[in-house]
Amino acid sequence: MMNLIFREHISLILALFTILFTLQVYFIIERTIGIYEETLRNNYSIILVSKQELDENILKDRVKIIDRVESINPQKVVARLEDELNRGDLGELKESLPNFYRVFLKIYPNPTQLLNIKENLESMEKIKRVETYSKAHDQIYKLLVLFKNISNIFLIAIFLVSTLLVIKEMRIWQFEHTERMHIMALFGAPIWMRSAVLFKVAIFDAFISSILVVATFVILEINGWLHELFTMISIDVDIFDF
Repeated sequence: MMNLIFREHISLILALFTILFTLQVYFIIERTIGIYEETLRNNYSIILVSKQELDENILKDRVKIIDRVESINPQKVVARLEDELNRGDLGELKESLPNFYRVFLKIYPNPTQLLNIKENLESMEKIKRVETYSKAHDQIYKLLVLFKNISNIFLIAIFLVSTLLVIKEMRIWQFEHTERMHIMALFGAPIWMRSAVLFKVAIFDAFISSILVVATFVILEINGWLHELFTMISIDVDIFDF
């Protein structure tokens, strides 16, 4: 009797566990990509070299996705050269030094957006040079796009596998409970009553599967393996985002 009950439940529990586990992995990957993209946005900046002081509001009017502009103190450059230059040369250097600014953006731009930003800023008379570090930026952006595409492919794979597992379980249920459903139909039981047992089994198995998935990820978090993995890429991701 116990073996029969176990066999009735274990196949559905395993199927639901697989679906829920892979979905949770997908959600973790999505949060990881989102946090990584936010980290890139916060750390990325464009360097401006200008002849005169720049107005932040004018820059924001020219480029709408500018978040903020920070002035870079040129005295730090001068301080490094104090021991190498005499006082006269040092004074001339201070007079001739241009203004430096660091520009932060509201988003992490794609290569086309970055090129447009550079062209817009270079068209301003006061700006002598715009440094976007485009080569390094483009490489990182391509990796980010690759991660997003892999995540989308993973989601499609989850959907296909989940659909196949559900269809398989429905066929197994139909085979195992055909006789019971037929007998209840002979006694005039309505469809909802005939299906009540199946719904109870499904709800119970879904509950057990959910507990097993939560327990699995809690163990992984306590073990520290996931934390070490996220530390390698210098981000902090919550396994469960409620």
